[in-house]
Amino acid sequence: MGGNAFRTLLPDATFPRMPPALYYALKSRLIPILQELYTYVAVSPECPGKADYGDLDFVVSEPREGLSLDEVKDALRATCSIPMEGNRTSNYAIPATAFEEVACVCATTGGGDEASELTLGEGKVFFQVDVNVCEDRAQWERTVFYSSYGDLGFFLGLLAQTAGLSFNIFGLKLAEPIETAPPQTYYLSTSMRDILAFFGLSMHRWEQGFASQEDIFQWIATSPFVLPIVARYRSSAYQAPSKKRVDSRPMRIDFMRYLQNPTFKPPVTETSSVFGSSENCEGKLDAALKFFGKDEEHAALLYVGRAQRHAREILRGKTVQEWTGVEGMPVRIIMDEVKDRLSNSAPPSCEAAVNHIKSEVPVWQRALLRMSAEEVRVLVVEVKEELEKDGRLSFDWRAAKAAKEEKKREKEFAEVVPAE
Repeated sequence: MGGNAFRTLLPDATFPRMPPALYYALKSRLIPILQELYTYVAVSPECPGKADYGDLDFVVSEPREGLSLDEVKDALRATCSIPMEGNRTSNYAIPATAFEEVACVCATTGGGDEASELTLGEGKVFFQVDVNVCEDRAQWERTVFYSSYGDLGFFLGLLAQTAGLSFNIFGLKLAEPIETAPPQTYYLSTSMRDILAFFGLSMHRWEQGFASQEDIFQWIATSPFVLPIVARYRSSAYQAPSKKRVDSRPMRIDFMRYLQNPTFKPPVTETSSVFGSSENCEGKLDAALKFFGKDEEHAALLYVGRAQRHAREILRGKTVQEWTGVEGMPVRIIMDEVKDRLSNSAPPSCEAAVNHIKSEVPVWQRALLRMSAEEVRVLVVEVKEELEKDGRLSFDWRAAKAAKEEKKREKEFAEVVPAE
């Protein structure tokens, strides 16, 4: 049954699963309506051989100027809706009698309990239609692709996992964020065509379409990335999914059984590709970064993360306090002076290709990265002794407050009086 989104709003309504004839009739009727409201409208290619459908999912982008969700609801002739502003998915409950041609198909659908459910209900039979609004055309294309042919996006995600990567509706990324501050999600690519090429799969084959579920499985199996999955599924240590999962995701279970079948022979058996192995995670990461031309940028971000972590670990208040024996505000004064001195040192050279990333690291952090803990300790103690000798460790709250107020006034004056 569809209609899960409307259980509270329409408690007495029936949302029967739609046979293919009814599903395609509703789809054909609604596409022209949505094309009047959005520049880009599509339904992701359905899984071949599917017996029925719980709802109808549209992917759209670039709404007509000034378009409101109430206008969309009226155009679809929906009785009830769960509207979501912005680039999100809105749900619409459309009566089975809203469109004459759809109602005719509904009335003539024959055979089984589903047919009875469709023709009865005295106006309480509805179909759920979801409209997913994407930010732009690029995201619209990615969404249409990712949601295509049932669980295709999930299967490509399995391929990505074998290389320590993650595939989602936005593209291909590292499974774990890069440890910068804050941690940074790192995408290798947002191009589905390039990602398929990385997997060793052809976008042209996807564009041709698939006549059966087995056609999809055969296509995926041409990727060297499938070999570690086959090895895992055929391992004696592999635990089969629960019956609940089997019932809820039949296509995923069919794919697992397809690879487990002793008669199945992977088209790619002997390969020099590092991705055909169940091991060598570092080699896979290096190969992925080079494929997408991200190796230098990734190395630069790792450098940024190292510099930030090293600075946090080696130059912190507690450590400075232990080295110098001072407490309170003098600790901050010493740390600021150390940073100033390191900032005046010559910054380490950066590779030109990634200089823009490394240059974002403060000079004092880059300088610290070249120093041992003992070298930092010696510098901190030296700074403390010099500041103490000059009487600069005595903190004058009044003077500090006055200086702060003066800076504030100077800033306000600069904003009011433009520079000549």
